[in-house]
Amino acid sequence: MLVGAMSERFPHWLTAISIAVLAVLSACAAGQLPVVEKLDDLTAVTITYSRAPLVLSTDTSTDLAPARDHIQIGRDYVQIGAIEVNRMGALQYYLWLGISDATYTESADKRPNDFDSIVFIADDDEFKLDVHGWTPGAIGTSEPVYKKLFRNSVDAYYQVTLEQIRLLTEADGIKLRTTASAPKEYVLSYRPAKDDLAAFLRAVLQ
Repeated sequence: MLVGAMSERFPHWLTAISIAVLAVLSACAAGQLPVVEKLDDLTAVTITYSRAPLVLSTDTSTDLAPARDHIQIGRDYVQIGAIEVNRMGALQYYLWLGISDATYTESADKRPNDFDSIVFIADDDEFKLDVHGWTPGAIGTSEPVYKKLFRNSVDAYYQVTLEQIRLLTEADGIKLRTTASAPKEYVLSYRPAKDDLAAFLRAVLQ
């Protein structure tokens, strides 16, 4: 709670702290199962998701491995996590995005039009996704399953196929590009979470 409140006042140096904390938390989770399954008591759907989301950054100069060794102030981040929603056997798959960008987190509406449509580049493959919704209710759940870097980061949900998740899992390089008039490009900057994404894909294919 304290980190979320302070991030609004000190966004630059707290970005570094949050990414460092993310690396520590991922290390602490190493002894836990990489995939979580739980029942949403309010909506009665079963949710499966990977424990650690991917982290992409607008900085392309370095790969964060471990993240705390290459922190740079002033970057924007996008977290990406896979979710399976099981409604009594009817399965749907989504990507959650946690958008940490001062352009949006400081705005009143917190609905970043730049992310209405996004393009993923997974090595030589590209696919475009349109936003499905901005709240957990859009995918039939009552609360978020992933923790955001900051309290005021923006949530977004995109419906995907298992094949698209497979492309992200197997790619050596992952990029995300917004489709605004002045698009931004984010690149994978925290690789250990790719193992959790691969574990998610294996779990839902069983």
